[in-house]
Amino acid sequence: MTKYFFDFRAGNALSLDDEGEQLPDVEAGHGEALGALADAIHDVVLQGQSDQHFSVEVRDDLGLVLEVTVVLGSKLLRKQ
Repeated sequence: MTKYFFDFRAGNALSLDDEGEQLPDVEAGHGEALGALADAIHDVVLQGQSDQHFSVEVRDDLGLVLEVTVVLGSKLLRKQ
């Protein structure tokens, strides 16, 4: 098992993970990163924000191993 750290980036703000999580492989880390991004997108949609950039940077003791990025954009085309 390897300890992976999940650093969250929203725009220019970066939140570092100091605790990490023991996982069997980087594929499991990929699943965790996708779940974290899904939660972040859910929160942003509820707040009504648009055009947001998010990423989760996954690292181990040797450095960065994976990055998952999402850009959320929305545009109101017509009011009824």
